[in-house]
Amino acid sequence: MRKTMYVLLFAAVSHAAVLGADNNAQGGSDGPSGCCDWPSCYDERTGLCLDTCLNTWTQCPAKLFLMNCYSQYLSPFGELPLQCFPDASPHLQEAEELGLTGPPAKIRAELHKLNAKNCHPRTGICRPVIP
Repeated sequence: MRKTMYVLLFAAVSHAAVLGADNNAQGGSDGPSGCCDWPSCYDERTGLCLDTCLNTWTQCPAKLFLMNCYSQYLSPFGELPLQCFPDASPHLQEAEELGLTGPPAKIRAELHKLNAKNCHPRTGICRPVIP
């Protein structure tokens, strides 16, 4: 009885492994599934560490080395995509409508120019910069 259970369990696990291999070969889960597929990284624009899963910036730990978010070696998928930056994600549609293309660093710089603010040093009231 016990031997039969082990044989059935082995058959079920083997069958599941074969089905999983077939699904990967056909459907291709080769690409990233979301921002969590990239590790945390250093955002040189803000000078903070970016937690890609939580989509937030935090103070960088003192003794931890994190790669630059724009590094092509950050993950097997390359540099962090634009939609994973908290300051750029609300403006993705705007960037697309304006035809902004290129690496995320260039697009973020363009978006920041478009959304520039002029803040009064004493009151802190900010107004959009009119080009």
